[in-house]
Amino acid sequence: MILLPILLMDAIVLVIAVLLAVAERFLVVYGECTITVTGEDKSRSFRVKGGGPLHTALQEGGFRVSSSCGGKATCGYCKVRVASGGGSILPTEEFFLTRRERQEGVRLSCQVKVREDAQVMIPDFLTTVRGIVDNNLFNPKLKWRFRKNNLYHDLDDRGRVAFREAETARAHAIVERHLAEQHSLVPMLQDMNASFRYLPESVFPLIADRLHVPPSAVFRVATFHNAFSLKPRGRHTVSVCLGTACHVKGAGDILAALERELGIKAGGTTEDMLFSVEPVRCIGCCGLAPVLTVGEDVHGHMTVKKVTGLITQYREAPVDVQAAS
Repeated sequence: MILLPILLMDAIVLVIAVLLAVAERFLVVYGECTITVTGEDKSRSFRVKGGGPLHTALQEGGFRVSSSCGGKATCGYCKVRVASGGGSILPTEEFFLTRRERQEGVRLSCQVKVREDAQVMIPDFLTTVRGIVDNNLFNPKLKWRFRKNNLYHDLDDRGRVAFREAETARAHAIVERHLAEQHSLVPMLQDMNASFRYLPESVFPLIADRLHVPPSAVFRVATFHNAFSLKPRGRHTVSVCLGTACHVKGAGDILAALERELGIKAGGTTEDMLFSVEPVRCIGCCGLAPVLTVGEDVHGHMTVKKVTGLITQYREAPVDVQAAS
């Protein structure tokens, strides 16, 4: 008898929910709505019949918004920024959104219903994936692909296309050069890293597409090896050894002198993209301690007084034509 009132209330709530769903489906008419989408370097508006999911409307409008869950709100890949017309955030979305994303109007497009005119910005997909990884919501077993007009672009901080066609062609050439090799992923990444001095985001879907693997697999390899950089690096990478032999002979002072001379901190890159400075644990030249390398060049028995001359030497060095092209 105690459970009877509870079961009765549950039944009433269920009936009300079903009636509301039926009423919204058959009785509420939204009419046509205008969706204005900003993506990459262009903006376009189109009209759709209201009442359906925003994700479906974007797909029908010719915009690729990735999703691996079929609109069930279980993957979090279909994030878009809704400036207006999105309504309130649903409980099914909250798990995938950080506080900052909520403040910026980020939504799961599969959970937003088109009820009125909406303004939508589609973010770079790899930015979405990186956010999912940072939030520990990334499932590496899910396979996803990202292709855009058979060209792969990188975006700068302002959201504009920054990866030029010439660079895209160079990336394609590197992939084709190693494609016939049995274990070609690491050699591809090594050549990409050497050619661009870092790994642009756009090379991940390019390599994944040609090797028929998910981009997440390429991303995991790239982030596992310290030899690869995901941030742009300077033309000259100065690696200061902080191993035991170098440390006791003043390697810390040499690193501090480099930071003062270049105006950057360890791990940073100068604004002119000429120098990057990074501390390393051991170079394997303990007999030359303290030691540092500039690219492939080894400089042993370094002192603080030698830092200015060393930087001047490489600053005035001729530009490698192949690396700059």
